[in-house]
Amino acid sequence: MRLTRCSLKPRSYSLYFWISITIIILYMEYFSYILNTFNWHSVKCTDRPKCARILLVADPQIIGNKNEAPHFLTPFTIFDSDRYLHVTYQLAFEFVRPDIVIFLGDLMDEGHTASDIEFNNYVRRLFNIFLIHTDAAMYVKHVWLPGDNDIGGEDTVVTQQKVRRFERAFTQPSIFSHHNITFFKINRLTNNIPVYKKNREFYDTSEIFVGLSHVPMMFKPSIFVDKVISKMLPQLLFSAHEHKSMIISTDALLRHDFHIVPVTPDNNQPYEYTLGAREMFEILIPTCSYRMGTDKIGYGLAVIEGDNLKFTVLWSPSRFNQLTNYLILLCVIVIYIVTFRCYKMLCRRSRKIQRHSDYF
Repeated sequence: MRLTRCSLKPRSYSLYFWISITIIILYMEYFSYILNTFNWHSVKCTDRPKCARILLVADPQIIGNKNEAPHFLTPFTIFDSDRYLHVTYQLAFEFVRPDIVIFLGDLMDEGHTASDIEFNNYVRRLFNIFLIHTDAAMYVKHVWLPGDNDIGGEDTVVTQQKVRRFERAFTQPSIFSHHNITFFKINRLTNNIPVYKKNREFYDTSEIFVGLSHVPMMFKPSIFVDKVISKMLPQLLFSAHEHKSMIISTDALLRHDFHIVPVTPDNNQPYEYTLGAREMFEILIPTCSYRMGTDKIGYGLAVIEGDNLKFTVLWSPSRFNQLTNYLILLCVIVIYIVTFRCYKMLCRRSRKIQRHSDYF
């Protein structure tokens, strides 16, 4: 009895298989990010010369060299996290075309425990991730705030050495203006606010005051918060730290009751408010890093024109879902390789048997 020869063409199937794998990887590493931008809401200006487009970046917390577990994966996790931040930020930057980019603290994960050499290396990595070298980007103002992971305040003590080190790396004034908007930095970790001696009225919207803080203000009231609000009378606050997004509003004078609107991917229509009318607003920006234990990650987009505010979040795709898909893909590849090798062994054995049968 003659044995049937192997009729399949494994090389053809192998080619189709690896082409399919390549297409899947290209989709997850490139096209999925592009397609995700179609879910973003475009917020436009009525009069561009009088409009401020603001891109808000919160809690990137780039991975440090010491605390990753398991430690032997640190080079891979640093590469993957930095690349994810760079790709999502670049797409957000091109989508917004901002006048100002505001980094709301926790720029690095281990800045508060780093040596000076390590800290400087983290700063270089931040610049490589977030500074875009184009002609248009040269005219964009970048604002950097410290968070507790940069100078201490939660797990470690804030020291003057850490504060000065951060200020040397990110030298800039604590108050600056753009059009009719005055931005001022609040450091709740050191209880510092800039010196401002002019008297002002909350309802005077000829100049809009915007406070920038890493730690939320209205979300966590204190004597320091009351002092900041009473002295500066901001119509708007931007903050971070909580790794989630929400809009908090309260009566500017009474400040007793707080209305909270969660901002999620399912509830992400552009929000529009009139500043200086009655309410004071604080907007919390979500983390932009997939390492913060949440899949609701993204960048804030705010447009201020006159006394009008528009806000939305540019949500990023879940990297953990992609990594899960990679794990499944790896299992498929292993199964394919094992099956392919078993097939080749069976074919070789079949040919030997066939040759032996032909001989006799």
